[in-house]
Amino acid sequence: MFKQTICVSALALFLWPTSLLAQASQTTPNEGAHSTRAINSGAVRGVVKDNSGAVIPNAKVTLTDQAGTTRIANTRPDGSYVFRGVTPGTYTVSAEVKGLAQAGVVAVSVGPSQPAHGDVVMRPENLTQEVTVAENSTTQVSTDPSQNATQLVLKNEDLAALPDDPDDLAQDLQALAGPSAGPGGGQIYVDGFSTGRLPPKESIREIRINQNPFSSEFDKLGFGRIEILTKPGSDRFHGTMFYTVSDGALNSRNPFLTVTPDFRTQNFGGNVSGPVTKHASFFVDFERRQIDDNGILNALTLGSASEGYPIVNDRSFVPTPQQRTTISPRLDWQLGTNNTLSFRYSYLDNHRDLSGVSQFNLPENGYSRDDSEHTAQITETAVLNSKVVNETRFQFRRENEFQTAVSNGPQITVPGAFTTGGAGVGHTAQGTDRYELQNYTSMAEGRHSVKFGVRLRGYKLDFNSPQNFNGTYSFASLDTYRLTLEGLSSGLGMEQIRAIGGGPLQFTINSGNPSLGVDQVDVGAFVQDDWRLTPNLTLSGGLRYETQTNIHDWHDFAPRLGFAWSPFSGKQSGRPKTVIRGGFGLFYLRFDDTDVLTAEEYNGINQQSYLVKDPLFYGAVPPVSSLSAVSNQQVRYLIDKNLQAPYLIQSAIGVEQQLFKRTTLAVNFTNTRGVHQYRTRDINAPFPGTVNPAVPDSGIRPLGGIGDLYQYESSGLLKQSQLMVRVNTQIAKNITLFGAYIWNNAHSDTDGLTSLPVNQYNAGTEWSRSSLAITNRMFLGGSIVAPLRLQFSPFIIASSGRPYNITTGYDNNLDGIRNDRPGLASQSGPGIIASPFGFLDPNPKPGEPLISRNAGDGPNMFMLNLRLSRTWGFGTTKYAGVVGGARAHTGGGGRMGGGGRGGDAPLLTEHRYNLTLSISARNLLNRVNYNTPVGVLTSPYFLQATGIAGGFGAEQTPTNNRRIELQLRFQF
Repeated sequence: MFKQTICVSALALFLWPTSLLAQASQTTPNEGAHSTRAINSGAVRGVVKDNSGAVIPNAKVTLTDQAGTTRIANTRPDGSYVFRGVTPGTYTVSAEVKGLAQAGVVAVSVGPSQPAHGDVVMRPENLTQEVTVAENSTTQVSTDPSQNATQLVLKNEDLAALPDDPDDLAQDLQALAGPSAGPGGGQIYVDGFSTGRLPPKESIREIRINQNPFSSEFDKLGFGRIEILTKPGSDRFHGTMFYTVSDGALNSRNPFLTVTPDFRTQNFGGNVSGPVTKHASFFVDFERRQIDDNGILNALTLGSASEGYPIVNDRSFVPTPQQRTTISPRLDWQLGTNNTLSFRYSYLDNHRDLSGVSQFNLPENGYSRDDSEHTAQITETAVLNSKVVNETRFQFRRENEFQTAVSNGPQITVPGAFTTGGAGVGHTAQGTDRYELQNYTSMAEGRHSVKFGVRLRGYKLDFNSPQNFNGTYSFASLDTYRLTLEGLSSGLGMEQIRAIGGGPLQFTINSGNPSLGVDQVDVGAFVQDDWRLTPNLTLSGGLRYETQTNIHDWHDFAPRLGFAWSPFSGKQSGRPKTVIRGGFGLFYLRFDDTDVLTAEEYNGINQQSYLVKDPLFYGAVPPVSSLSAVSNQQVRYLIDKNLQAPYLIQSAIGVEQQLFKRTTLAVNFTNTRGVHQYRTRDINAPFPGTVNPAVPDSGIRPLGGIGDLYQYESSGLLKQSQLMVRVNTQIAKNITLFGAYIWNNAHSDTDGLTSLPVNQYNAGTEWSRSSLAITNRMFLGGSIVAPLRLQFSPFIIASSGRPYNITTGYDNNLDGIRNDRPGLASQSGPGIIASPFGFLDPNPKPGEPLISRNAGDGPNMFMLNLRLSRTWGFGTTKYAGVVGGARAHTGGGGRMGGGGRGGDAPLLTEHRYNLTLSISARNLLNRVNYNTPVGVLTSPYFLQATGIAGGFGAEQTPTNNRRIELQLRFQF
């Protein structure tokens, strides 16, 4: 009832301002970029340059609409200009520079969804020109819904400062975005599409982070959202070639290894763009990455029988090389005055010789992996009239994945010690077809900016996975594994071995038909109205509707409300200095197609999953037909018929303040309540109090002895609060910094579908800290340009530890899942383990309180990354004093956190050709950041970290604690 009331109220609030569209007066445009027309989100950007490609600062640029109304702006030091708040329609752009003549008329079609681009080319009449470098524009706050000061816009030199490795890039972007509220994390959009891989950095034109958090256009909250726009073609031939290398000789060793293995990662590629015809241009990028990687082990195994099976700490390594190749051509075509068409195709091929080998997973447990991906995109933009723009996008992706296990033998696992034997993947083949169709329309009328549209996504999975067809033996501890080996070597039978304390804790195996297919479709429709009620107050109302197949939930309405108010607008400039911004909305989570696949796969018909507790056999895998006689414990998965799509009730309030001319501070508090969160529950688990852990299959089950039934449900709850402080500043023309601190507090009774309660009949005992509850996070990045064209780009990431669970290593409640938590004993005694959490009882008595979920705190993390670059120019010299790109001016005329930067390329010289040498260091200070400790009581590593944390891209486990990369880049 609460949700339906909100939806009706929000729809009413949306409709009443929208109904005033026809009556609202249209403001008259003024000169410059800051007019009352800035209520609309349309913009025109471009660069003024000569016919050799040299940019021209301080040029006078005129924007003219079809009625003859003009607006004037001057180009910045990097030759760029921008007109903001432009009503959708068709315009011409012209430039005036003493001694130069414009090569031709430039026409642009403006839409509110993305800026229009119009570069002006000037023909020289006189090669002598005096240039006065004007001051860069400043950081500002705004009441525009899309100009929130908590966002970050990265272009040009900011992009150049980011990592070139695509996996390192993804990690740093996620750190910049900060934690998203609720489960699932943030979302990455590439050219407006919600699915797809991160493109190579060379093909990225702009990155927007955390923009307009409560827009109904998006299904997820804006905090944590990353939007990536790729580069279009150009009217002249330009290109880049690069080579990046990191060698183990430059790096520091992994502290868990006594020797440093050979390591090298190489990345090379480039791009080229240029005209095809007068109305079409192209852009093509290519990238090849080759990593001579290693699987770093830190496992505890047993030595030979002749030595008495001693515990051996295996700290060796195994080469696990991988190769990745991508190519992405793009074609942009101006169909006419009001229509543009863009095509983009992307191909990815990734091969890893030995995957899955790291820490506890020994080489016998590895598998090879081959992935390929084909993506085709088409976007058509139509300016229907001066106030309406329509955009249609379509994407199709084909993904193929193949995995082949090194060994077909049964898998053997001892939690917190080692895993060996067959990997369990067998020979897996998966093909996935994904398509996405969008149609969005933007309208501007007076003080209203309206956008509405629909998104349709479809998925088709073809799956052939004999997962765990080889069987898995699980042991409780190394001691029980040693007793088993000793008993077998002495000729004892399994009953005798169990009598002395040995034997596997359980055996699982799957059988049946491994081939399966699943289809799924989801739809999302939205409408959004941003209403500039007064010059210092903007109200935003929106409504989104979502639904999908495979679950019976058809009423997912998501209202969104927002406001931005400037109580103390500047009287002289008219620019706000303080903005109070708030919002409220519902955000739904979809039920993933892979979870539908799991339920179909293990429904007891397509495949059968058998669980044998305390088996009286070991070694060779018995026929499945014989297991039915031994145990009737068949495991099945099913989807609750009442399952609903979870949703997050999100509210936020914040203050954005312009502290100085080039500095903004944003403080936001968000509150999230997650309802109907996903969990899995064994609906046929034995009733508490009826189980004797020493007797297999004991206990009374509500549905009788038909085995465990794992049901996907939406009965969980989440409560989360976050405080976010962000600062963006341009201290000087050559120093730009941006940073944030995020405090986070989250509690829940589930961590998603992989989370099962210890007591299947009382989920209230699971209420505790969520796995999302990383209390403190911060990052600081920027760009510093020193003399001699040296550019320093630091990036600091720090966070407190992630919570983790403490478990016994046993299946005390006989529900088939080894996630049981120990009890909290009042005092020490036989079998009681002393710990920082108190006295822990691995076999808790009925009524004994259990340690809370996620009671452990992982180690803190601190990492300083630094990039140093220097550019040399040669070849044809451009105009004296004219600077390409930004000429060591990091600001580039734009702003961090709400604006972005202009220009063609970062820190280019006045020459035709530019050569840049870069040195990058990840974890420059060589600080050891440990991974999450082992939380299994029976592990010899209990409460100890067994490796170093990530932050090193695609490496399975980091070979080096500090990594140094060298890059050579040539641009023309």
